[in-house]
Amino acid sequence: MKRFLNLGLILVLALSMNNISAQRQVYPLPLDSTVKLSSNYFYYYLPTTAIKVDVTVTKVREIKGYYADYAERMLGLTNIISNNRTFYRLKDVNIETVVVPDLDMAFAVEPSSQQLKEQSYAKALVNSQKCNDNKSLNSTYSTTATPLPDFFKNYANVSYTETEDAFVETKIINGVVTQVPANRTRLVNKTAEQKVQEAADRISQIRKDRNSLIAGEQEVPYSAEALQLMISQLNQSENDYLDLFRGIVLEDEMHYYFYVIPNKGQYSMPLFNIDQNEGFKLATDASAAAYSLRINPFNMVMLPAKKEDKKSAQGFRVRQPQNVNIDLLHNGETIHQFGIYPMLQWGDVKVLPANLDPELEEVGFVF
Repeated sequence: MKRFLNLGLILVLALSMNNISAQRQVYPLPLDSTVKLSSNYFYYYLPTTAIKVDVTVTKVREIKGYYADYAERMLGLTNIISNNRTFYRLKDVNIETVVVPDLDMAFAVEPSSQQLKEQSYAKALVNSQKCNDNKSLNSTYSTTATPLPDFFKNYANVSYTETEDAFVETKIINGVVTQVPANRTRLVNKTAEQKVQEAADRISQIRKDRNSLIAGEQEVPYSAEALQLMISQLNQSENDYLDLFRGIVLEDEMHYYFYVIPNKGQYSMPLFNIDQNEGFKLATDASAAAYSLRINPFNMVMLPAKKEDKKSAQGFRVRQPQNVNIDLLHNGETIHQFGIYPMLQWGDVKVLPANLDPELEEVGFVF
């Protein structure tokens, strides 16, 4: 954007310069049928300002705890997650402006002898290609997911316990029939009530151990750092077991990037909607529920556009940016003020004298 802010200096210089070089021809596209270009010519686009919109959406996943049905009876917990639920909410919106070619404002140029000599067209073409390579206006999407905590994920697999069965075996020892006590260890599946009781007992024990540490009942004189570490680990362990009853909340971040190009005089531009159940959607209309941009120019006078004389030999067309204030609206209310940005397409298109050779990078994109 900065290189296009210097166009005012070019206009000032144009007024004070005489015949600097041979006159060139600049024609708006599409060409008039009577215009015939010479063998040496090139095209260029005027620059326009695109707005890159970066939307951050939080996907909230509420996951019911394995033992939620026992939370109140076993632990007296009432503020718990009773059902699995997923919903979306807007976290942040940022914008930045980028300069891109205006495909509706193209011109054909028959360069001057000085431009041909300096090969300014070839240099500008390389710079324009580099600039365009870095300015794809494609929409993109990325997400950062929060994984399910290992303790919560794996605890459901702890479903077996060991039990010992005592019995009497009948054996023949030295020809005598003898009954010998014996036992056997085997794995049995825990019942839901057993697992719930086990988790509740563990929470109770953690709280007793923590209170003992805080009260100084331990025989070993721990340092303050060691004591703090042990209490922190007990707190984490307690929360892990409590999550089995009260449930957990996971938040994923989703980023959406897209571009919009406001037309001159377009004071409002709908951007997107956030559906609580379905998330981000690009806006298809200008409803109040849509998040939209409001564009307010400073001291701008809207003049009727002048019709180009496609047969006339004129100088380069250049754009001077117009400063605008951009806000974010939702439900008719301003929810964020982005600030002041230069908007090229809202400014005037000036015609330089036909004898002025500006730096081509200053006037637009050569192709």
